Amino acid sequence: MKDIKAVFDIGNDVIKWVVFANDDGKEIMLAKQVEPTQGMRKWKILDSEAFTNTINKITESFVKKLWWDFIDEVFVSISHPESIVTRVIEQKRIMNEEIQIDDVEHLSRIIADISVKSNYETIKIVPVHFLIDETKREKDPIWMKGKKLELIADVFMIPKNIYNWLIDCFEKVWLNIVDIIPNIISGAEITLDYDHKDLWTILIDIGKNQTSYVIYEDWYPLGYGIIPIWGEDVTKDISIWMQVDIKEAEDIKKTYWSAIVSKDKIPEDSPIDILFLSDIINARYEEIFLRINDHLKELEKDWRLAWGVIIIWWGAKMPNLDLLAKDIFKLATFYGKDNLLNQWDISSNIQFMNVLWTYVRSNKYTEGRTWGWFKFNMGGLSKVFSNATSFFKDLF
Repeated sequence: MKDIKAVFDIGNDVIKWVVFANDDGKEIMLAKQVEPTQGMRKWKILDSEAFTNTINKITESFVKKLWWDFIDEVFVSISHPESIVTRVIEQKRIMNEEIQIDDVEHLSRIIADISVKSNYETIKIVPVHFLIDETKREKDPIWMKGKKLELIADVFMIPKNIYNWLIDCFEKVWLNIVDIIPNIISGAEITLDYDHKDLWTILIDIGKNQTSYVIYEDWYPLGYGIIPIWGEDVTKDISIWMQVDIKEAEDIKKTYWSAIVSKDKIPEDSPIDILFLSDIINARYEEIFLRINDHLKELEKDWRLAWGVIIIWWGAKMPNLDLLAKDIFKLATFYGKDNLLNQWDISSNIQFMNVLWTYVRSNKYTEGRTWGWFKFNMGGLSKVFSNATSFFKDLF
């Protein structure tokens, strides 16, 4: 077997881990595991050694199963509540009559160099589009005529201490992280098809660590957003307002949660006040949706997305959350479906969704990962190579 890849989805409560390989051209899953996260709480480092031991325990379990093979590449799927997404625009004058590869590479280098923020580390730079002479938007400007070329790109960052901590912990167990991929990028890659992106839509990823979203119009992302509100906030609200401990609050949420409840459908013998619980849950999710809607208003796109709203990840499991979103956004709302078509036996397991999405994306952009202009997480160096243009074409 060759091309053995390990994908880690780092969560607050558990680490999901799957190893894939290529066996005579066929993609197979070699191992999977869910391990409680040790040494970290709410993405705060509590015990670095405990976290490293968790990674080591996972790795050893794979070695015992397939001792003659080794992991070629490691990918990390991440949702951090303190992540930052910044849109960067850089331009240059075209010296020749036609735009050359050198012009594109020059802009990509500049954006890589200027994408810095104190105490943050850039993990991904994603091109949005090129603009020729301030009017013509293109995905591939090479050989086109123009006097000025602009590159618009989205820069994803996470706190530097978290980045360095992850790299260090994996290196201690002899694993080098090839790429760190924000979940909203891989989720959009798999969940949204061409029509979704072309006909205007917003994808909302409501996870356990944070809520993130991306707005698409005419195939291009208009903007991303990250809201530091997640499932545990709802659990805490239930604990406070229903005066129960955290564990009981979590059980109540999992058993009875629903965003909107019809009075005539509440069982008469229900042991809790379902309507009150629904009000508690609604308050948090209304806060999330209203913040996102404010972003849409800034872009003048509220009520103007033809495909509407698509909800994925844990949020897609909540009954009637789509009805709440529809009421707030005044748009058609759907629960998202990935397009993996049950290729593996874990495709229907929501715990492994981010792992699968990250794996599929890593395969799609293998060339870009090796040669593209973006943050290459091996020793913390940004590298730009000669065939960056082909990577741009793949990303659109």
